Amino acid sequence: MGPGAPLRELRGKPAAILLLCFGSSVLCVLDRINISLAAPMMIRDLGWDEARMGVVFSAFFLGYVLFMVPGGLLADRFGARRVLASGVGVWSLFTVATPLFPTPGAVGACRFLVGAGQSLNFPCVSNFIAGNVPVQHRAKAQGFVLSGISAGAVIGFPLGSWIAQGWGWPAVFFVFGLSGALWIALWLHHTAPVRVAREPAREGTADPPPSWRVFLSHPSSLGLIASYFCHNYAGYFLLTWLPTYLVKVHGFSVMGMGVAAALPAAAALVCMNGSGWLSDHLTRRGMSRELSLKVMLYTGMAASGVFLSALLWVATPGAALAAIVLSAAARSVATPAYWTLSIQMAPRRAGLLSSLMNTSGNLAGIAAPALSGVLVARAGGWGWAIGIAALVSVAGAGVAASTVRGTEVA
Repeated sequence: MGPGAPLRELRGKPAAILLLCFGSSVLCVLDRINISLAAPMMIRDLGWDEARMGVVFSAFFLGYVLFMVPGGLLADRFGARRVLASGVGVWSLFTVATPLFPTPGAVGACRFLVGAGQSLNFPCVSNFIAGNVPVQHRAKAQGFVLSGISAGAVIGFPLGSWIAQGWGWPAVFFVFGLSGALWIALWLHHTAPVRVAREPAREGTADPPPSWRVFLSHPSSLGLIASYFCHNYAGYFLLTWLPTYLVKVHGFSVMGMGVAAALPAAAALVCMNGSGWLSDHLTRRGMSRELSLKVMLYTGMAASGVFLSALLWVATPGAALAAIVLSAAARSVATPAYWTLSIQMAPRRAGLLSSLMNTSGNLAGIAAPALSGVLVARAGGWGWAIGIAALVSVAGAGVAASTVRGTEVA
């Protein structure tokens, strides 16, 4: 079966909900990259420097991290329908509000609240997949839904650049933020007749589901959590700083930057779906589920760091863009493996373990933009920021190799 197998297998309402989960991933990215697209113009118009902009970038991830574990607990307790609709409503509202108060404190507060709303998205999605998608299709389902991240960037970078060039940078926030209202209407309509909740307890056992303490004391889940930090570090470095890097270092125009920034996401869109499909295919051909996922994780993370390090030596815009595209594609090969392993390790608390993993991953979202901004501003160049991102990516493969096992944690 190909990448579309989860949709054909589920049919009806669950398939429509899986498509809407893909759509919520798209919306997440649209409302993350709007600030990245606007950054060069905000620095110019508002008189900010890269260090101040980096702090504003990190405000989003602070809200995202602080509310991630509560989001996982809410998803496991109440199911995805109401929790996810509330999250999309919050982040869309404060996306629209962002350009209305153009001071560092106000913009930072809005970005914090956008992050708080988005913290509910992926725990709800994992909750739905754990309870409604058969085991043999979960890697493909995760790959499909997570590829909405890449699809959002493919759509958002050129579209947002076109909007900003024609109507100014505030319009990007208004257009992307208001699109959340349409998604909420569709989500509430399609989830109304069914309960989207956690996987039922196993037959024959009355054991309570594991708590967060179990996951924070087990080497395998701790390794997954730590390795996902490494996975996200380079991703968030590029997501937040790539437009500014392309404009300032390689002389891209605003429109050219938008098109160029979409290319890594397009490669990731293809590779993320391909990785999920290949992992499930290898399992059907006799490879263990654990090994099939680890092959994707180790290969993707190591290759991503190597390709990113090439930016330290290339000089032409084309070569730099090629290195970025290859790095993003390799990293996306690893992405479905992380999220499928989180379900495999915790089938009864997929929302909780995935939220713990994503909390760690998005601590990188706080660290990477702020640290990179400071390094660029003080060093007067991008070498240190790029080198650290590449090194952290390679380290992610090593952490996973030494700790992560695909067996159920509790």
